[in-house]
Amino acid sequence: MTLYNRYLVILASLFSLSTVVLAAYGVNRLDAYFTVYVLEYMVTTLLFVSLDPRARRLLDTAGYVLFAGFLIIVAVKVYAILRGT
Repeated sequence: MTLYNRYLVILASLFSLSTVVLAAYGVNRLDAYFTVYVLEYMVTTLLFVSLDPRARRLLDTAGYVLFAGFLIIVAVKVYAILRGT
């Protein structure tokens, strides 16, 4: 199995496992799922540092976009807390 295939299989397995676990616990908030997926993506991508440099650049770009989405979710939650709702 090539390195890219292993990366995709591990990432898909983690996403599936976390979806099953979160659903089993009755979590129905999209921000919780998104946060878990972003964390899994970041950790898995960091573990596969020996990928092709071009692939790493693309994965890093995707990571930056996902992290920006995570920061937006955090900002919305902080705003909701400060507003008192």
